[in-house]
Amino acid sequence: MDEQLRVEFNEWARAGRGESMERGHRPTGEQAIARMDVPPDAVVLDLGCGSGWASRLLASRASKGSVIGIDISDKMIELARKSSASYSNVTFEVAGADHLPFLDQEFTHAFSMESLYYYEDMAAALSEVARVLRPGGLFASVMDLYFENAPSHQWIDQLKVPVHLLPISEYHSLFKEAGFTETSDERLLDPTPVPDDYAGGSFKTREDLLAYRAAGSLLMLGKKPNE
Repeated sequence: MDEQLRVEFNEWARAGRGESMERGHRPTGEQAIARMDVPPDAVVLDLGCGSGWASRLLASRASKGSVIGIDISDKMIELARKSSASYSNVTFEVAGADHLPFLDQEFTHAFSMESLYYYEDMAAALSEVARVLRPGGLFASVMDLYFENAPSHQWIDQLKVPVHLLPISEYHSLFKEAGFTETSDERLLDPTPVPDDYAGGSFKTREDLLAYRAAGSLLMLGKKPNE
């Protein structure tokens, strides 16, 4: 599964989709990062970092701390390193989320933008995130593909890799089973105008895109207990 994801996301990187994903995800990603309330001395993990845009936003907030972005795609990591050369507190590594190459309790915060539902063993990935977070650490995950957002389901046939389609209630259960004792969810709305002449792309029709926007991006928050 990791190899299948690596090959597909390497193709995305070569096709310039890292930049287009930033344009599409940034409006809700910025809202999610703002809700994380990252302090200047934070140590942050960005899972599925892609081109590194969220890592750079997090690094600007963690100005006296550090950010590590990981991605299964070596080509995305190359792009992230090149795009982030001016940030001294950001590093990137090729890694999968179900076996994180980090010590226990290494991070204060973790973030994931549109990557969690790609993980074959989501429970293992969430347990790994909980392992590397310090007591009281916060994990924020944004997902556009989830059961309650019906228009997003059409992506499943478009993608060349398997994905999970889960309801919000199951995400709460998975987060709690992984060790996040406090969980919450919120819908984040993208304010970007939808063109009147939208003629298809990620969605078959303009009406599908409008319905998707109305449902919003799912933000799941999980907090580790203080010990």
